[in-house]
Amino acid sequence: MDQLPAHGKNLPGILLPTFKAYAPLLQSQSSTIKSVKRETFAYGPHDRQQLDIYHPPHPALINGRRPVLLFEYGGGLTQGAKSLPVFPGDLAYANLGAFFALNPGYMVVIADYRLMSHGAKFPSGGEDIALAVEWIDANQEKLGPDPIDLFIMGNSAGGIHLATFLLHPDFAETRRKVSQGSKTRLRGAILLSVPFHFAHAHDTRPPALGAYFGDFEKNSPLGLLKSARQRQEAPLDFVKGGCRILVLDAELDPENDIRRPGRDFIKEWLEMDDNASQSALTVDSIAGHNHISPVLGLGTSNGNEEAWGYQVASFCDTIRHFKPRDG
Repeated sequence: MDQLPAHGKNLPGILLPTFKAYAPLLQSQSSTIKSVKRETFAYGPHDRQQLDIYHPPHPALINGRRPVLLFEYGGGLTQGAKSLPVFPGDLAYANLGAFFALNPGYMVVIADYRLMSHGAKFPSGGEDIALAVEWIDANQEKLGPDPIDLFIMGNSAGGIHLATFLLHPDFAETRRKVSQGSKTRLRGAILLSVPFHFAHAHDTRPPALGAYFGDFEKNSPLGLLKSARQRQEAPLDFVKGGCRILVLDAELDPENDIRRPGRDFIKEWLEMDDNASQSALTVDSIAGHNHISPVLGLGTSNGNEEAWGYQVASFCDTIRHFKPRDG
């Protein structure tokens, strides 16, 4: 972590140096990371619609319910995988799965999704999350015998897709199912270092953005929030079901791509002045990390690197101590 400020905040420039810095840290913990049982399943018909499940040796049941964390990684809509080939030994994102399985005792699901090279076009990212959520709900026996407290975390582009799932009308039925059901209940969503809009985006981004989004102002997470507020009276449907939102950024995230849009999203959210919307939102920041490093810091057994993971677990467990509302 101490090396990160020297690499700056520019997204293309920090990628390889950050990977290089974390590779030996994860390799030193390879046996622990690989000790966690992992299974792979298809959640949809496309080759990219595959997910890995990481099984905790000691599931952390609260109120008789099992915690499941669905993680959607980043990659700028054009790259990324649940197992990154840049790391030898299949360690990323197995490190994240192992961290949450071994420490807070969460079942972890890491799902691949369609990239632009697979024909992805808005709102396909939300479609893939909805399919993964439907798969989890329909395949509870593969995750354990207990009812599920579901949390979804989206990092960067994965957070764009998570916001699409939460805010786009196409996914209202899936949201309704996991906001009211007793078997699987959506309890929280973590938006990690998400580009909530692109008005000040890095110069290399707009062509890719236009190809995926079409209208990237309207279809950005901020644009979707504005549209959802026009369609629905506050609180929004998933908030009515008891879902809570954690917006996280990193200290070294780029200002124009991540931090400034994040403030705009929070401002828009807080304009919903009902008590449910206000209490549903938590905002926090990750000390010392850049845009790439948080997920790579998990599983390193370094307290400073992993502190944000415990932040997330604390957010989730606080919610879990309250029983879900009746559907």
